[in-house]
Amino acid sequence: MKILVAVDPSPYAREAIRFVKSVDWPKKSEIYLIHAIELKNAPSLIPSGGPFGWDSVIAQAREGMETEARTFLEKIKRKILKRHPHIIKSLVVEGLPGAEILQAVKDYQIDLVILGTRGLSNVKRFLLGSTSDWVMREAPCSVLLVRDKLRQMTMGKTAAKILVATDGSSGVLSTVRMLGLLTCKTPPKVTVTHVVGRPAYLEGWYWGKGKAAFTQLAKQLQAKAQKDGASHLEEISQRVKDLGMDVDTVLTKGDPAEEIVKMAKRSKARLIMVGSKGFMGEKPVPLGGVVRKIARYAPCSVLLTRSGRSEKKG
Repeated sequence: MKILVAVDPSPYAREAIRFVKSVDWPKKSEIYLIHAIELKNAPSLIPSGGPFGWDSVIAQAREGMETEARTFLEKIKRKILKRHPHIIKSLVVEGLPGAEILQAVKDYQIDLVILGTRGLSNVKRFLLGSTSDWVMREAPCSVLLVRDKLRQMTMGKTAAKILVATDGSSGVLSTVRMLGLLTCKTPPKVTVTHVVGRPAYLEGWYWGKGKAAFTQLAKQLQAKAQKDGASHLEEISQRVKDLGMDVDTVLTKGDPAEEIVKMAKRSKARLIMVGSKGFMGEKPVPLGGVVRKIARYAPCSVLLTRSGRSEKKG
């Protein structure tokens, strides 16, 4: 397994590193630590040779930032190696963090990107962060947004609560596979949920067929959706039980993102896991609004799972 961890001096990134250290990753895993430097963050320097000395000043600033970044990554590398004998590589790049992370995902065929992100509340939570949002939308692999003390999920003495949200598609299978990688000191309590929402196309159908026909069709479709959802939850819960974890199922209706976020708050979940539909040809299916809303408003860490390319081809 190849894991890419975005690293910077922020407390959010440090929490992501603590989580990486807390997990027993599969044997022969490769961990890539990436830090993107931006010259706009360089300390102010004044060229000694007048206007023609700017090239030298820029080169000096770049060299200083690269040296500082490599020293920083080396310290993190040593800390991880104390617990994990994995291959760990340091990547110092220059440019926009989001763009550089996505390029590294492509270059090194990454399976999982881990990002620390600040936890905001209420209306301010739409400020998820351009880098986090960008990577979630475009990365062809799984993405974990780390909030709070996620390492307590794996290292805690009490069972952590994990919420697995499924839309009934095959994408949840990659979620269950990822769940199996989370080696916890105390087995977690898992809730698998499916939210039945009203199909958007019914609104247009209503105006064409009238209220009575619309109401009848809506009831028929919802009854079928609930039946299919219950069957799907039963199948997925059995897969989770096979991992040796306690599991409950919740079938509800309403706006999927809102219901999932509410459920996470009520249960005090440490992690929400949600699957993407995977690939369309060689490109990942565009990230839906439901997942983006969950990522923005969730009170805890969020793991978006996408099937790897090898799974796609297999």
